[in-house]
Amino acid sequence: MLFLWLYMFYSCAGSCAGLATRGSPAPPRAAPPLPQLLPPVPGEPAEESSLEEQRAAPDAVSPISAFFNGSGTKRLPQAIIIGVKKGGTRALLEFLRVHPDVRAVGAEPHFFDRNYERGLAWYRDLMPRTLEGQITMEKTPSYFVTKEAPARISSMSKGTKLIVVVRDPVTRAISDYTQTLSKKPDIPTF
Repeated sequence: MLFLWLYMFYSCAGSCAGLATRGSPAPPRAAPPLPQLLPPVPGEPAEESSLEEQRAAPDAVSPISAFFNGSGTKRLPQAIIIGVKKGGTRALLEFLRVHPDVRAVGAEPHFFDRNYERGLAWYRDLMPRTLEGQITMEKTPSYFVTKEAPARISSMSKGTKLIVVVRDPVTRAISDYTQTLSKKPDIPTF
């Protein structure tokens, strides 16, 4: 249900941006130009090549077909979500995943706290294939409390963005306790 709401909001935000305000009609919007399938050849005007010629060219690969053919590349993450347990890191990742330019690892890799000795090649292999312009992300909340994680992330890439999620400690503790209680009903109450 939440994803349906997000999809509707995301769709409406794009289409409602051009609506008229009170008393003034909205100016007609021009259709966006069609993307050029191949880069122009140096010395040749771009208008001279027809669509059929571009489709017949062997190196004319659209981004979508490149993605489904597995020709994207596995890159180290440009952003990592860290935070406290039961702080909303999973929800944030799922919200960001709605965007077509965000690709994320499914499970928490725990590379910088538990699997660092496996090396960057192992870590990169966990990442999804991405196309040029897409952002690779991962989420491991425990990096927030791991002493070595910041230095290790910095040594991997100084440009990696850390998205830190925090929450009110009291409601976080209650949420953690409630989840633990649902899994182990024999633990003592407060």
